[in-house]
Formats: sequence, C-alpha cells, structure tokens
Amino acid sequence: MLRSLFLSTLIILLSTPLHARAPNGFKEATFQGRSPAYDKGVVIFSLLPGDCSPKKYGDGRGESDCANGGIRSRINAKKHARLGQTLQYSLDIWIDPSFEFNGGKGTKRSALIILEWQRINAIKSHLYELHLDSRRGAMFEDKTCFSNKDFGKWVSFKMLVKWSAKDDGVLKVYCGDRLVYQLVGQNAIPPGCGTTVKRQCELKYQKVDGEIQWQVGPKLGGYGTVYKQYGFSSPFRPFSQNGLKMKVKNLYFGRIK
Repeated sequence: MLRSLFLSTLIILLSTPLHARAPNGFKEATFQGRSPAYDKGVVIFSLLPGDCSPKKYGDGRGESDCANGGIRSRINAKKHARLGQTLQYSLDIWIDPSFEFNGGKGTKRSALIILEWQRINAIKSHLYELHLDSRRGAMFEDKTCFSNKDFGKWVSFKMLVKWSAKDDGVLKVYCGDRLVYQLVGQNAIPPGCGTTVKRQCELKYQKVDGEIQWQVGPKLGGYGTVYKQYGFSSPFRPFSQNGLKMKVKNLYFGRIK
C-alpha cells in the first residue's frame, strides 16, 4: 500500500509543470472551478462539465457558479484599467480541433466566453467578450475573430483601447492581421447593454468610472437559479464530456507597443 501511495505521489509530481503558477501580472480567478496548468509560458485550460465553484459571490444575492450552473477555468489580470487610459491587450490563442459546442440553447451569442472585460466589485457589469462555439468559431461583438477552421492553430488577438465615457473613446480588435471590430466614441457602456445579447450587462447598474478587469480563459454560463421556470432539469447547460482544451501564450496587458 505504501509503495502504491509513493508511486501515485511521484506520478503527480512528475506530471505537474515546474512553473505551476499564473504568468507575471495574472492570478487565478476568485471563483475558480478548475485550475489551468502552466508549462513554459503557455497556460493550458481544460474546462469540463461540473467545473463549478460553490463559493458565493458575496454581493448579497446568495448566488454562486454552482447554483447558477456556471463552470469556469480562468486567470485574471492583477492590474485594472480606468477611464482615460490607453491600453493594449494581446495574446495568442489555440483551441483543440476536436472541440464541440453549438453555443447553447436560446442564445444569439455563444454562452461560452474565452476572454472578458468586466467592471470589478459590481453586478451585471460585463462589458466585452470573445465568445466561442464550434459552429461560428470565436466572435467579438458578432464579428468573426477566427473560424472553426482555425482550431488547432495559434491565432493572435489584440485589442487597442482608450477607455472613455466620452466621444474620445476608441476600441479596435485585431485577429491575426485583420481589424475585425472598431468602436469610436464612448465605450464604458458596451453596445447591446440591457438587451438579450448581453444578459450580464444592465444599464441601471453601470458605474462607468469603475475599474475594469481583463479575464482570460473559458467560462460557460448556466441557466441560473430559476432554471426550472424555463423547463430545464438542471442549471447546467449540456456540454461535451470532452469539454474544451484551450491554450494561450504571449499574454500582454499594458501600454500600446
């Protein structure tokens, strides 16, 4: 028995990356369902059914990812953005070519998000997202970043932004060498906030001067605590048992290079 325990421990130690921590400037998500692995500058996310955190959000609603049917594996930038700052967010993304998820029932945009910008210490203040499904690929504000034909390849993503609640705001998103999305003017409240395409953004909760955090990694939203009212048997959305394997590298958050 002792020999078996020793061998099991040895296998775990050998299979753990030497640098088993988030890249500089990042930390694991507070409401983590599954921790990613780290290997020589590459962050490896594996999101599987049931990867939820029971920890309550602490905002008075008594909700949690497990209660809402949400699963996630993420790292978050330690520094936050403020209005008036001009910044670059960039990284390279790899999606497992065997990934399968159609986006989720009753959603125009996929319920699976792999990049997100959200005001911290606030509810219903999710601003911009990169959505993913196996039909449309990766989409930013309904614009194709990369298609499912690019699964299995490294694809670069870059967002250049001047955060502003005034007319001087600018937001540009590049995937590879293509400009796929551009917004000129205020961007502190995203287009679609308060509509069905952005259910986690409600106009009445927007405090435009709040700090904005960059969140990297997959998160699949559930049906919420009221799932039974909509005829669902579980708050969790159907998700392939193989889940999603996703890698990122060359993470950068700072002044425009």
